[in-house]
Amino acid sequence: MLDYETKRRITAAFYPNRCPFCGEIVGCGEYCCNGCRKILPYYDDNETIENISHFCAVCRYTGIARDAVLSLKYGRQVCAADVFALMISEKLSGAWADFLVPIPSGFNSVWNRGFACAEIIARKLSQRLNIPVVRALISSDSKAEQKTLSRKGRYENAKSSFMLSKRRDVFGKHIVLIDDVCTTGATLSAAAKILLDAGAVRVDAAVFAKTENLGSNTEGDRSDE
Repeated sequence: MLDYETKRRITAAFYPNRCPFCGEIVGCGEYCCNGCRKILPYYDDNETIENISHFCAVCRYTGIARDAVLSLKYGRQVCAADVFALMISEKLSGAWADFLVPIPSGFNSVWNRGFACAEIIARKLSQRLNIPVVRALISSDSKAEQKTLSRKGRYENAKSSFMLSKRRDVFGKHIVLIDDVCTTGATLSAAAKILLDAGAVRVDAAVFAKTENLGSNTEGDRSDE
């Protein structure tokens, strides 16, 4: 069976790889151009999120990082998920967990896009870290748009957004939640609590981008659903 990198190189012979941040064609084994790598708005804060043992993000949700997230969400530029997974895997280098659990998208979002952003990132990340993906959470489709709510309202809304789908898969397990963007952390915190209440021993979280100024930027963190 061909490994992930070999498949990607073969595909690149027919569909050239492009940098998701600027659109420039890059080599068959590359994921983004060196220029964009150097100017990405990397996230280096130590964020604390309730119910999450360890949180990490690759970039701040601004500039070309934000543009790449939107190209995945609304432009269906799935190649961006390759880069997000690569960069998250670099942040998680040496980390161990039983499962990767993607934050689920609502039915309408998946129907409109044809895929769930967090799940496609998680599956590409799984191939790099050799950690299986488990869809332990499902969307209840009963939530309001996060971007219309206060910080407290986001958390209350998020608590009713998800349901446990496979209790037997999380009991006694160390889990890493995966998402594309985190804003307040309400979604990750609520999802983690469901897993902990079901018996998970530890829940970490990793995302590609994290917003900073909550007063002026409330996109992400399931705001699109």
